[in-house]
Amino acid sequence: VDYLASRRDIDSTRIAYFGTSWGSNQAPIELVAEPRFRAAVLNVAGLTMERSRPEVDPFNYLPRVTQPVLMLNGKYDFFFPVETAQRPFFDNLGTPPDRKKWTVYEGGHDVPRTVLITESLRWLDTYLGPVR
Repeated sequence: VDYLASRRDIDSTRIAYFGTSWGSNQAPIELVAEPRFRAAVLNVAGLTMERSRPEVDPFNYLPRVTQPVLMLNGKYDFFFPVETAQRPFFDNLGTPPDRKKWTVYEGGHDVPRTVLITESLRWLDTYLGPVR
Protein backbone atom coordinates (compact mmCIF):
# COMPACT_ATOMS: atom_id res chain seq x y z
CA VAL A 1 0.00 0.00 0.00
CA ASP A 2 2.90 2.34 0.70
CA TYR A 3 4.19 1.72 -2.80
CA LEU A 4 0.78 2.41 -4.36
CA ALA A 5 0.47 5.61 -2.33
CA SER A 6 3.82 6.76 -3.72
CA ARG A 7 2.65 6.53 -7.33
CA ARG A 8 1.07 9.52 -9.04
CA ASP A 9 -0.93 7.34 -11.41
CA ILE A 10 -2.74 5.53 -8.57
CA ASP A 11 -5.54 7.04 -6.50
CA SER A 12 -4.46 5.78 -3.07
CA THR A 13 -7.81 6.81 -1.56
CA ARG A 14 -9.46 4.00 -3.54
CA ILE A 15 -7.59 0.82 -2.65
CA ALA A 16 -9.47 -2.42 -1.95
CA TYR A 17 -8.44 -5.68 -0.37
CA PHE A 18 -9.18 -8.85 -2.37
CA GLY A 19 -8.61 -12.20 -0.73
CA THR A 20 -9.28 -15.78 -1.76
CA SER A 21 -9.44 -18.71 0.68
CA TRP A 22 -6.56 -18.22 3.15
CA GLY A 23 -6.27 -14.61 1.98
CA SER A 24 -9.91 -14.13 2.93
CA ASN A 25 -9.43 -15.87 6.25
CA GLN A 26 -6.57 -13.49 7.06
CA ALA A 27 -8.42 -10.40 5.81
CA PRO A 28 -9.56 -9.19 9.25
CA ILE A 29 -5.94 -8.79 10.33
CA GLU A 30 -5.02 -6.95 7.13
CA LEU A 31 -8.10 -4.71 7.18
CA VAL A 32 -7.55 -3.65 10.79
CA ALA A 33 -3.79 -3.20 10.42
CA GLU A 34 -4.11 -1.19 7.19
CA PRO A 35 -6.96 1.36 7.31
CA ARG A 36 -6.09 2.59 3.81
CA PHE A 37 -8.03 -0.39 2.46
CA ARG A 38 -11.38 1.30 1.75
CA ALA A 39 -13.37 -1.86 0.88
CA ALA A 40 -12.91 -5.62 0.69
CA VAL A 41 -13.99 -8.52 -1.49
CA LEU A 42 -13.57 -11.90 0.18
CA ASN A 43 -13.79 -14.91 -2.11
CA VAL A 44 -14.52 -18.12 -0.14
CA ALA A 45 -13.96 -16.75 3.35
CA GLY A 46 -14.44 -18.28 6.76
CA LEU A 47 -12.87 -19.18 10.05
CA THR A 48 -10.61 -22.19 10.48
CA MET A 49 -10.75 -24.66 13.35
CA GLU A 50 -6.99 -24.45 13.83
CA ARG A 51 -5.78 -22.95 17.08
CA SER A 52 -3.97 -19.64 16.82
CA ARG A 53 -2.28 -17.40 19.28
CA PRO A 54 -4.82 -14.71 20.26
CA GLU A 55 -2.74 -11.91 18.77
CA VAL A 56 -2.90 -13.53 15.31
CA ASP A 57 -6.34 -15.14 15.44
CA PRO A 58 -8.51 -13.56 12.71
CA PHE A 59 -11.58 -14.03 14.92
CA ASN A 60 -10.24 -11.44 17.37
CA TYR A 61 -9.94 -8.86 14.59
CA LEU A 62 -13.39 -9.35 13.05
CA PRO A 63 -15.25 -6.92 15.36
CA ARG A 64 -12.70 -4.19 14.56
CA VAL A 65 -13.24 -4.37 10.78
CA THR A 66 -15.18 -1.31 9.62
CA GLN A 67 -14.68 -1.30 5.84
CA PRO A 68 -17.48 -2.40 3.48
CA VAL A 69 -17.09 -6.17 2.95
CA LEU A 70 -18.47 -8.40 0.21
CA MET A 71 -18.19 -12.09 1.07
CA LEU A 72 -18.84 -14.72 -1.62
CA ASN A 73 -18.91 -18.41 -0.69
CA GLY A 74 -19.85 -21.90 -1.84
CA LYS A 75 -22.69 -23.77 -0.17
CA TYR A 76 -20.76 -27.05 -0.03
CA ASP A 77 -17.35 -25.65 0.89
CA PHE A 78 -15.39 -28.45 2.58
CA PHE A 79 -12.85 -26.06 4.06
CA PHE A 80 -15.18 -23.29 5.27
CA PRO A 81 -18.58 -24.91 6.03
CA VAL A 82 -21.51 -22.48 6.02
CA GLU A 83 -22.68 -22.78 9.62
CA THR A 84 -19.39 -23.33 11.43
CA ALA A 85 -16.99 -21.15 9.43
CA GLN A 86 -18.76 -18.74 7.07
CA ARG A 87 -21.65 -17.51 9.24
CA PRO A 88 -19.53 -16.83 12.36
CA PHE A 89 -17.03 -14.93 10.21
CA PHE A 90 -19.73 -12.76 8.64
CA ASP A 91 -21.80 -12.25 11.79
CA ASN A 92 -18.79 -11.07 13.80
CA LEU A 93 -17.61 -8.50 11.26
CA GLY A 94 -17.73 -5.04 12.83
CA THR A 95 -18.82 -3.53 9.53
CA PRO A 96 -22.31 -1.99 9.81
CA PRO A 97 -25.00 -4.35 8.43
CA ASP A 98 -25.87 -2.05 5.52
CA ARG A 99 -22.21 -2.11 4.35
CA LYS A 100 -21.60 -5.85 4.36
CA LYS A 101 -23.02 -8.57 2.16
CA TRP A 102 -22.69 -12.35 2.20
CA THR A 103 -23.86 -14.50 -0.69
CA VAL A 104 -23.66 -18.29 -0.86
CA TYR A 105 -23.69 -20.02 -4.24
CA GLU A 106 -24.11 -23.64 -5.31
CA GLY A 107 -20.64 -25.12 -5.27
CA GLY A 108 -17.71 -25.97 -3.08
CA HIS A 109 -14.57 -24.03 -2.25
CA ASP A 110 -15.13 -21.71 -5.18
CA VAL A 111 -17.54 -19.20 -6.68
CA PRO A 112 -18.48 -19.17 -10.37
CA ARG A 113 -15.95 -16.91 -12.10
CA THR A 114 -18.50 -14.76 -13.92
CA VAL A 115 -20.38 -14.17 -10.66
CA LEU A 116 -17.16 -13.36 -8.80
CA ILE A 117 -16.17 -10.77 -11.39
CA THR A 118 -19.63 -9.22 -11.76
CA GLU A 119 -20.33 -8.98 -8.03
CA SER A 120 -16.82 -7.75 -7.19
CA LEU A 121 -16.92 -4.97 -9.76
CA ARG A 122 -20.40 -3.91 -8.66
CA TRP A 123 -19.26 -3.79 -5.02
CA LEU A 124 -16.09 -1.87 -5.77
CA ASP A 125 -17.93 0.60 -8.03
CA THR A 126 -20.38 1.23 -5.17
CA TYR A 127 -17.76 1.83 -2.48
CA LEU A 128 -14.78 3.14 -4.42
CA GLY A 129 -16.48 4.66 -7.45
CA PRO A 130 -16.23 3.52 -11.06
CA VAL A 131 -12.84 3.27 -12.70
CA ARG A 132 -11.96 6.31 -14.78
